[in-house]
Amino acid sequence: MTRGSYESLSLCFEPSLHWGAMMIASYIVATGLCKFGFGLTGLKLQRLAGFVGMWPFFVCMVYYAHVGTYDIFFNGAEARTYDSSAASERFAFIYISSNIVAAMGQLQTESHPLLTQLMAHHVLSLFCFGAGFYFDRFRFWMAFAGCCEVTNLFLVPVFAAKEMPHFKKQAWYKVNGVCLYITFITHRFVLFPIWLYVWFKDQAELNLTDMHWVETYTFAGTIAALLLLSVVWFVQIHRTTMNAFFPGTYKKSD
Repeated sequence: MTRGSYESLSLCFEPSLHWGAMMIASYIVATGLCKFGFGLTGLKLQRLAGFVGMWPFFVCMVYYAHVGTYDIFFNGAEARTYDSSAASERFAFIYISSNIVAAMGQLQTESHPLLTQLMAHHVLSLFCFGAGFYFDRFRFWMAFAGCCEVTNLFLVPVFAAKEMPHFKKQAWYKVNGVCLYITFITHRFVLFPIWLYVWFKDQAELNLTDMHWVETYTFAGTIAALLLLSVVWFVQIHRTTMNAFFPGTYKKSD
């Protein structure tokens, strides 16, 4: 059985701290912009500043996840298992940092049961990514799964509109809704099944005998769970998008 090492895990510490510091700085700047630009205070200010401050890093994550996936995807099962690239590593560092920083903010702004769900997501994400570094393999699969983060680019305006309802009346908000709808299909309903198919195909081809139970069950299990959750989330996205173009299609009670 593969043992892994703390030395391998520690490789993500310093780069993640670096990105985390930039995220906190971005949040401070966003707080000032939202406070003096929109006159917000309290939880509204904290939440909107969090969305605005993190958005540039979501762009970075999406870019590096796609580049990191392209770098290795077509190189065969062994490469997908053991190789990594600068882009996929950078994606992992940003993703780890974003989960930590987001958790710090949500502990101040959210309450149960949403807070419990968010914290469970962050803990599971950090556990899976930490395992990738600890066992020093399967890091390509982080970038491949991370391509789904493209939906966050369009979810941020949706969450921001909850704090600034007048956004919903603007034309760009409808365009944003369509982009969210499409990327949910392409980067979740299409991507996750492909991820699972290639993952199990690679395992059958390589027939690894030193798989830890974390690698055997947690990685694929997380993707399968995300696929199921995405179906649940898409119901609300579908209803919201339809109501934006055809008001009254779905009632709030639905």
